[in-house]
Parts: sequence; C-alpha cells; structure tokens
Amino acid sequence: MTARNVQEEAKKMGLPWSIAKGFDTFLPMGEFLSKAQIPDPHAAELWLSVNGEMRQRDSTSLMIFRVARLLSQISRVMSLEKGDVVLTGTPKGVGPVEVGDVMRAGVMVGGREVQGAGIEVEVAEKGGLYEFQET
Repeated sequence: MTARNVQEEAKKMGLPWSIAKGFDTFLPMGEFLSKAQIPDPHAAELWLSVNGEMRQRDSTSLMIFRVARLLSQISRVMSLEKGDVVLTGTPKGVGPVEVGDVMRAGVMVGGREVQGAGIEVEVAEKGGLYEFQET
C-alpha cells in the first residue's frame, strides 16, 4: 500500500518517498511459504482482486532481476535473517481502494493456487490522515 498524498509531498521536497509505504497496516501478509511450494521463484503468478475484480495478475518471470541476484546485492549492505521479507515491487494494475473494499491476493504455480498463500483483507479506516510531517 502507498499513501499517495505522502508520496507526492515527499517527491515535491526531493525526499525519499519510501515513507509513504511504511504506515501500520500497509503490508498485510499471509503465511510464510516453503521453498517446496514454489520450486522456481521465477515461474509463479501473483494476483490481487478488489471486490472480486482482478486488478493485478502477472508472472514473476517478468522480474528485471533474479531472486538470487537481489538477495546477493541486499546482503552486501545488510544482514538477511530467517523471516526477513524482501519487497521488490508489484505487477501492473496499481489503483486506489476505498474503506469497505475487500482485497484478495494469492500465488499460483503451474496454474494451481499455492496452499496458504492466499490472503483476504477488508480495507478499514485508520482513524486519521496519513500525513507527511518533518521531524
């Protein structure tokens, strides 16, 4: 998830806009999957629907950099440990959601849903704006 208003403010100020992705509740996750469930990380399909309408669906084969290269590059800068999550981007189809929308996401391998990879989240009101504030 991205707070677009925060992203735009940070961009205007020439600041990194990663802060727009760091709010509580912005990264709902399902269960951790075993390597056996996704034997080839470059042959999986990721999908997201909102209220039953498919918004994003694409293959990990389209990733610009292979997983091994990403992990190698990251580990040159910081330690990676069991349970760490590496975020690489998202398939085309990014768009807004509204309070009450239901987002569902999953992973498919060989045309079949990966057990435990699915997640369903109802969009809820946070109780305040996501505001950019200098410290």
